[in-house]
Amino acid sequence: MPDPLEPSDANTRHAFTTTLQASDNAGERSARGQAWLAVEESRLEQRHQRGGGGVEIARARAGLLDEVLGAVFAAALMPPGSKPPAVALVAVGHYGRATLSPRSNIRIVVLLGTASAKQSPALRAAIQEFIDTLGAMGVKTNQVLGSIGECLERATADPQFKTALIDARWVGGEAGLFQRFERRFARECLAKGQAGFFEHLRQEMRGRHQKYFGTVFLQEPNVKESCGGLDDYHHLLWVCRVKHGSTDLATFVAHASLTATARREIEAAVDFLQRVRNELHYHTQAPTDQLTLRLQGVVSTALEYPQRDILRRTEVFMRDYYRHTLNLYQYCSSLMEEFQIQQEAQLDSGLRSFLTFRRKPQEEFDGFIAREGRIFAAHPNIFKDDPQRLMRLFQHCQVRHLRLSPQARQLVQDNWNTIDRAFRCSRPIRETFQAILERKGEVASTLREMHRVGFLGRYLPEFGPLDCLVQHEFFHRYTADEHTLRCLDQLDELIEESTPKREIYRRLLHEIADPYALHLAVILHDTGRAENVREHIDGSAMLASRLCNRMQIRGPRRSLIMFLVDNHLTFYRTATTRNLEDLEVIAEFAAIVKSPSYLDALFLFTFADSNGTSPEGWTGWKESLMLQLYAATRRFLTGGGRAEYSRQLDADRLTLRDEVLHLMRADYHPDVEQHFQRMPGSAFAFRQAREVLTQVRSVRHFLQQETATASPLVHCIKWIDHIEKGYSELVLATRDKPFLLEKLCCALAASHLNILAADFFTRSDGIVVDIFHVCTTNFEPVADAALRKGVLDCFHTLLEAPSYEPERYLRRVAEQLMPRSTPDISVPVQAYVSNTLHPTCTTVEIQALDRIGLLHDLFLTINQHALNTAHARICTEKGVAMDTLYITTAEGGKVTDPAALASLDRHLSGLIGAAPLNSEV
Repeated sequence: MPDPLEPSDANTRHAFTTTLQASDNAGERSARGQAWLAVEESRLEQRHQRGGGGVEIARARAGLLDEVLGAVFAAALMPPGSKPPAVALVAVGHYGRATLSPRSNIRIVVLLGTASAKQSPALRAAIQEFIDTLGAMGVKTNQVLGSIGECLERATADPQFKTALIDARWVGGEAGLFQRFERRFARECLAKGQAGFFEHLRQEMRGRHQKYFGTVFLQEPNVKESCGGLDDYHHLLWVCRVKHGSTDLATFVAHASLTATARREIEAAVDFLQRVRNELHYHTQAPTDQLTLRLQGVVSTALEYPQRDILRRTEVFMRDYYRHTLNLYQYCSSLMEEFQIQQEAQLDSGLRSFLTFRRKPQEEFDGFIAREGRIFAAHPNIFKDDPQRLMRLFQHCQVRHLRLSPQARQLVQDNWNTIDRAFRCSRPIRETFQAILERKGEVASTLREMHRVGFLGRYLPEFGPLDCLVQHEFFHRYTADEHTLRCLDQLDELIEESTPKREIYRRLLHEIADPYALHLAVILHDTGRAENVREHIDGSAMLASRLCNRMQIRGPRRSLIMFLVDNHLTFYRTATTRNLEDLEVIAEFAAIVKSPSYLDALFLFTFADSNGTSPEGWTGWKESLMLQLYAATRRFLTGGGRAEYSRQLDADRLTLRDEVLHLMRADYHPDVEQHFQRMPGSAFAFRQAREVLTQVRSVRHFLQQETATASPLVHCIKWIDHIEKGYSELVLATRDKPFLLEKLCCALAASHLNILAADFFTRSDGIVVDIFHVCTTNFEPVADAALRKGVLDCFHTLLEAPSYEPERYLRRVAEQLMPRSTPDISVPVQAYVSNTLHPTCTTVEIQALDRIGLLHDLFLTINQHALNTAHARICTEKGVAMDTLYITTAEGGKVTDPAALASLDRHLSGLIGAAPLNSEV
């Protein structure tokens, strides 16, 4: 009895195609073909699930489609007893390569013996019947009809169609017609214009790589289009066909363009990627190529990675993915570069036939040759003759602005065993490495070359384990090694930065006295992620200390490196989670950094680290927090400490008051004076005059309405747009009311607005002034008048309602701002209640998946415990909310009752789906 999981045998397939071809009814053919395909596709999927290879399954599916399309084509265009027309069915593109992923469409060319305009109506009808039958069978096709001449003409004008025809393969019809096409295509399209075609391929590959950030190490890569994806392999095959007349990689090996080992690694990478792509298509039942966080867990499980924990299983799988794609990316890039060098040499040789012989300029030095912007080894034994040249090679690249030639890259890899303990401890080599790291603006590209050829991780074994290390969490877009290199990119780019907003960072980099220490700290700051420690900072500090010992780094330089590694998250966390208007927060942070020079270095480091984590992570709002913390701490450190800092704040408040008085009409001056007298002093810290002006106007207009109407619902809301910071400031003036804060949050959430921060102040006369920083879901100011009106109308309706029912207003958008579905990926979720982080308030730190109305629910829970929210610092990273709320009792003090603290902890944890922590009281 045949195995139902195995493909049908040859006799069964032949019988089916014969029956299909013999049928003279198109509807019957489509029904039979659809049923047959369903059975055979199911068998293919089960073969895949049992461990079938990636290329094996893709080839089997292409073969299956060949049989069905060939039979349908013959039935429609070559019925028994008729003269076969001069027409051929040709597979092109990925179908032409005979590797077809499970849910991929197919591309075909119906090749005609004469011009398409000269075809008889009967032949046109037969071709249309063939295409309609495929559609009825559920086979999705992209088709082109044309004669040989028409196809060649289109290929000449359209390079993408030309690459599709490179993979052309006969499926059915007149074989002789296809053979004539092949000969003419090789003669007229492949043999001619090779230089221009190669340049098109280079530009197309470069553009695609730029689209995916120029790295294989994306957190959610595309298995087809990303760097090192299947499209890179396809480019390699096209070049091989044009250059050597074959798409077999053995041809490259025969011409010494590839080693046998490189060929095996490329083929292994392709099979792995194809298997991943097959699983993506089968799981999603769609042509899905994006390997999202959720799908990484699905694929790693389906491919039977043995790790018990889903996170570990996914990390091991993705490390395999990155290593395969890195191999493919580097081999393809090197071969394309090698072909470019050969083309340049051929062009140069051709010119010599017509011009007076002139050798292209080259420079010889230290056993190397510089030519055409690349560095070559003068002979294969240069590193054996002098191992220190390995480090000097990269220094020469840096100071002469050269790239490693493919020959030099291979030679470094052939001498990996030279990088031993003696090499790492050598003083001359260490001094050369130091010189490389001291050249501001030219460090990242040099270290990338080191990393690409496997040198960096061998010279710095602390960094080596970061190679392809997955940071499988929401806050990083890249692997650990790529993140580190992108941090260095950020520093390098500042040297030539001309944007006024970046001037402060550029100045800090120019003024930093020890760039060697800064760059080493960047290299080391995440090395602890490869250690089995709870906090990666602890592991990084341990490895940094070990490196300093080996490289004999002592004194102030060592202290700076250790400070930056130990505190590389402190600046960001303080700025985004603490109340920066609080003197105690500034004093605490100043005690950590200790000196203005350390503050400058840590601020610059934080800029590079944040921007290197994710391009979207450094928003205008977050940058404003960083700048505020930097300015406040620098003033504290340089102004004489706490007492002088307080005096300076008082002086600043008086200066601010005078600026507001200057901006406002004389009849507003009493209101200004009263506002400064009655508002808490912290309300004016780091405020601009125009912001305070809006507060004064809001309070005055509120009082006017209150006097006129005597309604308890009276309120005044005004808006200030901060375009450069990406948010709007909403100022509310009113009397305190039940659920006031919750209702405003509800109105904002119902209008799809994000709350970035919130400050709540009560004047001595009882007027509440609440200030929210809000933005759209695109992190833009709320400038639309209709959107603002919607917030005001909803808020007014909530105030007038006899009872508070927030579900009525939040339900309608519940599906629009829900977090992305990632049930297989661990998300750090916690609620932490503490009485030690602030002198007068109890703090609540929340980390949870963001969702519509989350802040509203947090405020409501606090309110239900008869507590007040005095201040809130809101931060959202890639769908994860990281909020810090400062709460007090009704009397204005900390929450000290253990039962109340435990209840609050329990309810907040339940709200976000976290297990209660042992709160620190």
